[in-house]
Amino acid sequence: MTATRKVAAVVTTFQGGESLRLHLERVVEQVEVVVIVDDSGDPSRKDAFTFIGMEKAIVLRNEDNLGIAAALNRGIAQAGAMGCDWIITLDDDTLVSRTYLDDVFHFVQTGAQPRAGLIACSREGSEPSASDDPYGYRIKRTLITSGCVFEFRSFQEIGGFDEGLFIDLVDFDFCTRLRQSGRSLVLLNKPGMAHRVGSARTVRLAGLAIVVYHHAPFRLYYQMRNVFLFARKHLAFDPVLSLYLLLDAFRLPLKALFFEQQKCVRFFYLGTGLLDGLRGRDGRLTRRFAESS
Repeated sequence: MTATRKVAAVVTTFQGGESLRLHLERVVEQVEVVVIVDDSGDPSRKDAFTFIGMEKAIVLRNEDNLGIAAALNRGIAQAGAMGCDWIITLDDDTLVSRTYLDDVFHFVQTGAQPRAGLIACSREGSEPSASDDPYGYRIKRTLITSGCVFEFRSFQEIGGFDEGLFIDLVDFDFCTRLRQSGRSLVLLNKPGMAHRVGSARTVRLAGLAIVVYHHAPFRLYYQMRNVFLFARKHLAFDPVLSLYLLLDAFRLPLKALFFEQQKCVRFFYLGTGLLDGLRGRDGRLTRRFAESS
């Protein structure tokens, strides 16, 4: 890193446990400050992070659950106000390598992609690229938010994360707007992080491998609704990605029907998400499933 580069880690958490300490200890030595945003909205968790004991760490607590986009925006704005010009965003369940930022900035200094909007190392266990070059990279259409490194000015120029989406496709929307601004998304071949994506299992239907994540039923509302909101925004710019995501309007009900429990509540949220998506309604879910007595 150059002498003028000041990096902040912005870590969002909802119900982060003891493993958060290990994850923070791994990244804190690589950055100037760690901004932790607790989005649980649970006042009983006000002392949940006192164990950290790191001079570089500050904790911001949302009084209500505002969603991942709002949590990211708040944490990144705080980092920018502290003079940080680069950001690495992390979920509370992501563990980065001890050389993560050195690897990223080594790539930045090569000048291979001067318009890179996001840069990330590969996840451990991911398939290598065809080149098998550990110092190579791939240009991507989307990247998950956790592990991404970007300039604070890029975040400002595209207007941050879309809080109307609340949770699902927040990262895809951010990536798409970066690409629309002329920036590229870079995934380095070198593995640098371990990231757990839900409690997934792979099942087969008519010879096809299908990944079922078993999210809480209410998540289906955002997953269904947001594919329509995404398409409204980005169909003209990226019709391939938009239409691919719109297939979730069929995939999600099939998964709920054949592979998941609590079918009634799941179909309530799927139906509500479908209607709100068609209406263009964004923001936080306000209608909850009412259990019959």
